[in-house]
Amino acid sequence: MIRFVRHLPLAESEKRAILDTPREIRRFQRGDTIYRPDEPCDAARILVEGLAAQYRILPNGERQSADLVFPARFCDLGCILFGVSDHFLAALTDVEVVEISTGRVLDLFARYPQIPVLLLHQETRNRSILFERLLSVGRRPAIRRLAHLLTEFRLRRELAGVAPSRAKRVLLPQRWIGDFLGLTTEHVSRTIAKLKAMGLIEQHRNAIVIRDPAGLARLAEFDPGYLHPGAEAPPQPPARRGREGGATVAGFGDRGSGGPKISASES
Repeated sequence: MIRFVRHLPLAESEKRAILDTPREIRRFQRGDTIYRPDEPCDAARILVEGLAAQYRILPNGERQSADLVFPARFCDLGCILFGVSDHFLAALTDVEVVEISTGRVLDLFARYPQIPVLLLHQETRNRSILFERLLSVGRRPAIRRLAHLLTEFRLRRELAGVAPSRAKRVLLPQRWIGDFLGLTTEHVSRTIAKLKAMGLIEQHRNAIVIRDPAGLARLAEFDPGYLHPGAEAPPQPPARRGREGGATVAGFGDRGSGGPKISASES
């Protein structure tokens, strides 16, 4: 938890307030269901270690995955706002989740306004990612669909602080890749074989390793703008004018100055 908070783009007082807030730490193994839709919940869940997937299931049992959850992200705002979730969350690796009661989260929001601004910043990026996923499933051919997902996975891991050499390893089972892309496992397997034949990826045990990040990004026609790289820190709110009529000195920060600058073609 300390390592997670240390890397948040917040002031030291805000980080200390989060660390001082009572919380519960829960650990799940790969394959576990972390929560289900319609389960009552009265806590915010934050993923601090590992990788998870959000998904829904149709009445006939078919599954559609919506998004990946990386460390330093709230898993579900529905619990804070509505007291219930509307989707499943599954652990794709061993994960660690921190739970903070809704009341304590709302108290943090009231006392430290930059914390909900950070949350809004993250959720805006998540919304852009969902739009891009919808575009992939609806319009991209399978090979571009997969190339796009693998490139996005690499960049999102780098944005989460993973070294570029490690970010090239994609530990996603083929059945989950199929659920994200609306493809059968057999179709995913054939598409992976095509990317391997093109020299863009390799397979090492259960991992896909990106050999040629630039070539894969070109094939995907990947534009990283929807990930907002280089804008890891949300803008600072304007300073409030004091009662004595003092000048307001702080404006919105330069969005381009925070966080790593990443291009889709970086290797």
